[in-house]
This record gives sequence, C-alpha cells and structure tokens, in this order.
Amino acid sequence: MQKTTYKLSAFLIISSLFLVSCGGSEEEVIQEEIIIEDPTEDIITTDDATIYMLPSPLQIAELFKSAGLTYIGDLTNPKENAAKINTKYDQKLNFGVYSADMAYCIMNNQTQESINYLKVLKDLSEKLWMTDILHSMGLSDRLEANIGNEDSLTYIMADMQMEMDGYLDENDLGSAGAVIFAGAWVETMYLGVQVNNSEKNEQLISRLSEQSVVLDGLIGSIKQGNEENEYSDLISDLEKINAHFDAFDEESEEAFVLSEEALTNLSHDIVEVRTKIVEL
Repeated sequence: MQKTTYKLSAFLIISSLFLVSCGGSEEEVIQEEIIIEDPTEDIITTDDATIYMLPSPLQIAELFKSAGLTYIGDLTNPKENAAKINTKYDQKLNFGVYSADMAYCIMNNQTQESINYLKVLKDLSEKLWMTDILHSMGLSDRLEANIGNEDSLTYIMADMQMEMDGYLDENDLGSAGAVIFAGAWVETMYLGVQVNNSEKNEQLISRLSEQSVVLDGLIGSIKQGNEENEYSDLISDLEKINAHFDAFDEESEEAFVLSEEALTNLSHDIVEVRTKIVEL
C-alpha cells in the first residue's frame, strides 16, 4: 500500500548557528545561507510514497509581508476564542489559525502580541498532546529576549515549526499536520484578502493568486488522510475556494493573476470558511 507523508517545510537553514548569551538576554543569529523551498515543488512521488511538501505559515507570511501585507491589529483571531474550542478537529484547525496569527505579528514586529499568541498555542498544544514541543524550547523567554528583533523572532518561529514537523513525523500524525496547515493557510489568506480590501495592492494580489499551487497540494494531502471521512467538510470548503483558480492554465508560462471580480469572489469564500473555523 502506498504511503502518503505530509510535511510542513520550515526554513531550511544551512550552516546556521543559534547562540544565546550567558545572561540569556540576547539571541545572536549567525547565518551563512538560507534556502526557502519553492512552494511550487509540492509533491514528490516515489515507488512507495507520495510526499506533499508545503510551506510553513511563516513562509507564507514572509511572502505576503514582502508584497506589502501591512499590520491591522483587529484582523487576527481573538485569543479568548481559544476557550471555546472543544473537539480535537477544531483544536487542530485553530492551532493552525493561531500559528498564522503569531507569524503575522512576528513579521510586523508585534512582539507582545506574538507572546500572547504563543500562550494560546501552548494551551492548545496541551489539548493536542504536543506539550513538549513548546515547553522544551523555552520559546516565551526567547521571544521576550528578542523584542524588536524581527530576524531573531523569525528564526524562533522557524525553530518551532521544525520541532513540530519532527514530532508529527515521529508520531505518525501526518493527517493532523495537514489539518493544522489548513487552518494556518485559511487564516493567512484571510489576512491577505482583508488587507488588500482595505488598500488595493497588485503585488499582494499576485501572492494571493500564486497560492493556488499550495492549495492543490493541501487538498491532496488531506484527501489521502481522510480514511474515516472526518475531513470531508473541510475538503469541500477548500475545493470551493480552489474553484476560483480554475481558469489558471498550468501548461502556460504566462503569470496569471486573479481578476478584480475573481478576487472579490475568492475573498467572500475565504471569509466564509475562516468564520466557520473560528466562530465555534
């Protein structure tokens, strides 16, 4: 039987070293090279495995930030909503949502908000039996020690992502990873369309349009982990969003960008799915 593996691809850091000063007040990053995996190269097929390589919430946030994703404070999911999350399915989706919110705050130097969202992620990780990932890394202390240092905050979250990847791999929780990423992807797209709605940005529209490739891989990975049909509603919601990209021709070398009408319709469905996830 063919095995399917889902993996969130955090930043691949080559010859990098993270050093914490003796006083623990500053984190220095010595970096020779960073390679961010191409999100279009999202599927690897071998004789006995199909591996979906998808970007982390941090990578998508970085792409959107470089395209002009500005910070609007009231867009992120309110932290108090976490107390309403009861089922494991909703906890996974919202762990992804809050991961995306944390990445959004980090990318915009909102350190205190990043720490607040980390607390939410810690609470959710306990419910999902992933407590060791966050507690063993001393993330709160590291975030507080690097207030105002966006580069260090970025590496801290990349480190967290890699730890989570390893945990999911070791515990054969690939389907959980796919659902977590779905929540993060929907939230990041929500932030993107809402910021663009407040002030049109052609570069940001291009980044939103390019997410069609990521979404194809995401849907494929969730489908292969849907053996008990517990994710059928989520798949249906994502396929509805994906329909807005149907006009894109994968064989063409032309760069496709969503029209104003298509972007409006996409925004509507993104908001609808996001509301379904966070308003429990």
